[in-house]
Amino acid sequence: MAKPRTPTIFTSPQDAAMAFYQAFEAKDVDAMMATWAEDEELVCIHPGGPRLVGYEAVRAGWEQLFASDTKLSFRLDDVTMVETVGLAMQSAIEQVTVGSDSKPRGAAIVTNVFLRTPSGWRLVMHHSSPAPAIAAIQPAGPLH
Repeated sequence: MAKPRTPTIFTSPQDAAMAFYQAFEAKDVDAMMATWAEDEELVCIHPGGPRLVGYEAVRAGWEQLFASDTKLSFRLDDVTMVETVGLAMQSAIEQVTVGSDSKPRGAAIVTNVFLRTPSGWRLVMHHSSPAPAIAAIQPAGPLH
């Protein structure tokens, strides 16, 4: 008989975010889903992908993403975290490296939303979109 797994209790949204990216880099679906709330109101949007709603849809999305042989690594830049008693939002620029290449291959703008649950902090939303070129997001000057 399999021994039931005791879920990890993430004591801060930062701990849950770190576990999320560790699971992402390891392509570990079970560890990934341990960072998510067990809820049907979850939302996950991968760059260029559809809006996945609900625990099973989110898990299936990660399983599909992890099926590739491509190794991804992440570095977060410009991290902003807003935290209240029961909800936290993290926004950052993900610098993505592929394989053993240390030079970032691309960047994404990411928003992660965490909810404080009886089991600790858990993700309820992950939205990642391709980042525009830096020149495209620089202000053009004063508006007249």
